[in-house]
Amino acid sequence: MKTIVYVDGYNLYYGLLRKSSYKWLDLFTLFQNHVLGPETEVVDVRFYTAPVLGKMCDDPASQQRQRQYLQALRKMPPQKITIIEGTIVASTPSLRLVEAISGLPSKVRVHDFTEKKTDVSLASDLICDGFTNSSAQAVLCSNDTDFAPALNALRKSCPHIRIGIVAPVSPDDHRHIANDLVKHGHWAKKLSPVHLANSQLPDKIPGTAIYRPEQW
Repeated sequence: MKTIVYVDGYNLYYGLLRKSSYKWLDLFTLFQNHVLGPETEVVDVRFYTAPVLGKMCDDPASQQRQRQYLQALRKMPPQKITIIEGTIVASTPSLRLVEAISGLPSKVRVHDFTEKKTDVSLASDLICDGFTNSSAQAVLCSNDTDFAPALNALRKSCPHIRIGIVAPVSPDDHRHIANDLVKHGHWAKKLSPVHLANSQLPDKIPGTAIYRPEQW
């Protein structure tokens, strides 16, 4: 079954990767060998993300590590990963405190970073690929309910396409796979740390000078 996987990069990162040691993740191996069944042929893994900004990072090396990882994905055989980049927009809004603190103003100015374009790009590709019969199965890796309308449109307009939901939520997490997504899919499952541990890129990417960062 020819399959395209659509990965919501930031949802995957904050859902499972952020506090793990498995950030050097081979996305193709993850889905082809560990998440999907043997009857599945992954023809493309679409990875939707955005370059981090220096001012949003606690570690100055974060930007370089992200660039290194994206380059590794591009060069890693069998080269079936497509990276679609959006942008991060920084702002400094004034927000009201939930509870007033004696002697302090009721509003504080904060740094805010908003990801732009990636979700719209993913949703657009999901629907367009359905209309062009690019695959027999579409798999969404996200637990973001913003994708529910796109899944609904795909299910209604392209009923011949099988839809799968892979939520980056650990099995021992109190959260569940979002029902707003599940109701539009043919199947759903959680992505676990075991899947991640079994799907790491090699320390050195074959045929390149790209190495796994010593610290991440």
